[in-house]
Amino acid sequence: MHMLLPRVIIAADRSGSGKTTATAALMRKLSKTKKVRGFKAGPDYIDPGYHRVATGTPAANLDLWMMGEKGVMNSLAKYGKGFDISVIEGVMGLYDGAGGKYSTFELAKVTGTPIVAVIDASGMSTTAGAVVKGLIDYRGAEVKGVIFNKVSSERHYLECASSLPEGVKPLGYLPKRAEIQVEERHLGLLTVEDNSRAERIVKTAEESLILDVDDLVNIATTARDLPDAPEENREQKGRAAVAYDSAFSFYYLQNLDAIRSKYEIEFFSPLNNEVPKEVDFIYLGGGYPELHLSELEAATATKTWLLEQINMGTKVFGECGGLMFLGKRLLRDGRDYRMVGALDVEIETKSKLTIGYTELEAVKDNLISREGSRIRGHEFHVSKVVSYNERPVFRNRLGKGLGDGWDGLQVQNALGTYSHFLFANLPKFLS
Repeated sequence: MHMLLPRVIIAADRSGSGKTTATAALMRKLSKTKKVRGFKAGPDYIDPGYHRVATGTPAANLDLWMMGEKGVMNSLAKYGKGFDISVIEGVMGLYDGAGGKYSTFELAKVTGTPIVAVIDASGMSTTAGAVVKGLIDYRGAEVKGVIFNKVSSERHYLECASSLPEGVKPLGYLPKRAEIQVEERHLGLLTVEDNSRAERIVKTAEESLILDVDDLVNIATTARDLPDAPEENREQKGRAAVAYDSAFSFYYLQNLDAIRSKYEIEFFSPLNNEVPKEVDFIYLGGGYPELHLSELEAATATKTWLLEQINMGTKVFGECGGLMFLGKRLLRDGRDYRMVGALDVEIETKSKLTIGYTELEAVKDNLISREGSRIRGHEFHVSKVVSYNERPVFRNRLGKGLGDGWDGLQVQNALGTYSHFLFANLPKFLS
């Protein structure tokens, strides 16, 4: 069986073009009359937060490296079903991606999704048409419409619009306004958890966006039909605790839903020194623990509880920030902060970002995979391992990991990795 799922993918010629702002504004405007689902191309955690603010609905990720074509199609069908329109925000420039693959263009091609380009029009007018023509001609991208960003006047917009190649619709524009630009931090844009201006930015951007909604919806209806998503079994048999606050906020919707299929979730805040009720599984995601070291050091009740749970054999998984918290110490600016101490590892913050896809080979059975299996993930952090005294459970085939060709430290049933994963690709995990 196949399903009709109206959708567009929002792309650009480069990073910094205003994709996230334009996408959030577009989603909010559509949400006034339609039920909208947001998606993010690639492994990014931050942009989906702005999609949630814009639509009131959590957004899902679509990543060809980690999910494969089948996984992407299944997630698109599963999370787009029941919505009037889906909007997928692309990543970087249209053709940019690891090894020339895993790009917004490839995602659009695999899923049969028409492209709407966001073009930063500052400093040009009719040249915008040449940029769009180049995007189309380079490898045949199905660019069906354009939204111009940082437009100085209606006349400026009309000049840009008149330059577009035949068959490409000018859909509207965002004016040049500093108050609708999303601020950045060392791992990219500010998360919505840390950006008190998020709602105001989205609201102002939507009010500023001049958009032909009907033309956009017409483009969305040209998307290729999708196979129905497979049915999933939901047999909740226990309780899971998931850390969630400004220090730990990097979670994929698909992962939380995978946990919900097996466990009842209780969210808790290490920053607030919270202790969950009795649980069978604990998940510590990534985020910004390095910005909250004093609070985490002072969270003695949470840390003691985690150690007790680990000693009891409870399953614990820490990704990146979770690995950092499970370790002995975090060092920053010449001072060290005591963390949980479950894993014998010391980590230091650094200024340079480590980012990219990973592929890990299990050298022994562990919490999430069996010996000899390979799993794909990604890493995204500004810290490095100073020392560790555990035997790693993964050999890095791709990526930095612990810095010496290895990743993953496990004590009893507690595992910490620098890599982030999508749980659907870990058949042993949650089984």
